[in-house]
Amino acid sequence: MASTLVETNLYDELMASATRIGEIAEAEALEADKNATVSKNVINAIREEKIHRLLLPKDYNFPQIDFWTYADLIKKVSYYNLSAGWLTCFYSLHNAWVSYLPKSFRDEVVASDGFVADVFAPVGQIEECEGGYLISGQWNFVSGILHSEWVALGALMHFDDSAVKEGAGVCVRVADLTIKENWDSLGMRGSGSHTVIADKVFVKREAILRMSNMQEQSRPPEAAYDKDYLYYDMPWFPGFYIGFASMAVGGAERVVEEFKKHTAGRVRMNGTNEHESPTSQRVLAEISMELKAAQALLNEYIAQMYRDKDQPYNEAEYKAMRASLIRKCVDIAVRSLLTLGGHAILKGHPLELFTRDLLTVGTHLSSLYEDAVNIYGKKLFGFPVVTRG
Repeated sequence: MASTLVETNLYDELMASATRIGEIAEAEALEADKNATVSKNVINAIREEKIHRLLLPKDYNFPQIDFWTYADLIKKVSYYNLSAGWLTCFYSLHNAWVSYLPKSFRDEVVASDGFVADVFAPVGQIEECEGGYLISGQWNFVSGILHSEWVALGALMHFDDSAVKEGAGVCVRVADLTIKENWDSLGMRGSGSHTVIADKVFVKREAILRMSNMQEQSRPPEAAYDKDYLYYDMPWFPGFYIGFASMAVGGAERVVEEFKKHTAGRVRMNGTNEHESPTSQRVLAEISMELKAAQALLNEYIAQMYRDKDQPYNEAEYKAMRASLIRKCVDIAVRSLLTLGGHAILKGHPLELFTRDLLTVGTHLSSLYEDAVNIYGKKLFGFPVVTRG
C-alpha cells in the first residue's frame, strides 16, 4: 500500500475493484486484441464498481481519494491488462474536467451516468449560432468511444475577453457524432481508440471548457466550490496525465514478474537452466532496479504535486519526470523480451502483449521522451518554454 490519505477500508475496496476489472480483462486479453476493444464484461465491471464516478466532487456523494490511491488503482488494473488500465483511467479521469464545467451542464452530464471520452487535439472548427455554437471536424484516437455517452472535442475559439484564439474542450453527446471504426494499432488494441466526425453539431455555451483557465489556476467557474476536491488548486495537467505514468509502472511490474517466471522455467539447448545463467541473473537484477527507479519517480511526481498545490509550478519538470519513468518501463519490457528469447514473441505470450502495450503508452503525445527532456533542458537553462505538464 502506498502513502495515502484515504481510509484503509476504502483503499482496500478500491484495490479489490481494480483487481476484479483487471482479472476479467486479462482473461479476455486475446479477444480484445483481435476485436480492437475490450468486451462488455470489462465495461460492465467498471460501471458496477462505479470507477467512472470516482473523481467527482463530494457534492455528488462519491468517496474522495488522493493521487497516491488513484495511481495505485490504475497500476493494479494495468498489472493485469494495460488496455483495461487505460480505459479505467480515462473513464474515471475525464470527470476531472467534467467537474470544472458550469454547474448546470456538469449536473446534466453527471446525472446521465454515462462514460465520458475526450480528444483535446484542437482540430475542430467552431462557428457561433443562436443560443450556442456549431462544431465540425474529425478527431482520431478517441479511446473508449464505443462505450461512451459524452465526448469532449478539441478546438480553437475566441472567448469574449480575448482577441486570441484559445484551446477549448467542447462537450457533446456521442449520439450526435459519426464513429469511424478504424483502430488498428500495434498495442493498446483493446482501447478501441476510433475516429469521430462532427458535422455542424450544436453545442450549448455552458458545454465549453476553457483550457487556459484550468492550466493557470485549476479552479472551476463558480466561487462556491468544494475546495477539498482532488484537482482544486493542484497542477492541472500533471494531475490529468498521471494515469499514463501509473499504467506504465503497473505494466512494468507485471513484466518483471513474467520475466522471472519464464526464465526460471526455460532450459537452454545444452541442458542448462536459464535462471542459472549469469546473463539472466544480471538482467533480472537490472530491470528490478529500473522498476524501483520508475516507482520512486512516480511517488516523487505525486509528492511534488502536493508541494506545488496553490503554487506556481514547473510543467516542463513534470513532463520530463513522467516521460523518463515511462521510458524506463518500456525499456524493461523490451530488454525482457530480447533476453527471454523467441518463444516470448509468440502471439498471446504475456511479454509480447505487455511490450506492445508499453511501447504504445510511450508513444502518447504526453509521454514522448525526446520532446520532454528537450523542453526540460531548455527550461533548466532559462529559455522560455510552452508545454502542458
